[in-house]
Amino acid sequence: MSDFKIEGSTLVVKGIEVSFPYKIDNVKMCNGLYIVLLDIPMGVKFLNNIYAVDYGGHMVWQIQDPREIYSIKGNIEYVGTRITEDNKIVVTNFSGITYTLDSSNGFIIDKGVTK
Repeated sequence: MSDFKIEGSTLVVKGIEVSFPYKIDNVKMCNGLYIVLLDIPMGVKFLNNIYAVDYGGHMVWQIQDPREIYSIKGNIEYVGTRITEDNKIVVTNFSGITYTLDSSNGFIIDKGVTK
């Protein structure tokens, strides 16, 4: 049984509503946080579309912008998330670049390529 539900662009955690600017694609659990991936519509530029929400419905973090630590010219939306066995969050963007995140703060701790 799940203690959350998705209603379009709203995550409902134990009756508390957390609204986002776009529809929620999916939610995964990691270290007591709801990891939220937003579904960004075609033609819309909205970066860093991954968030963490705690059990109290508080926004804990938004993913670190990779341009802060890597020499990349652009950044594109994320399309996938997975949780590893050691509770790290691995996210994939539309170009097949993966970033591993620290679940406590959303900071990027590693980079890889899937394509």
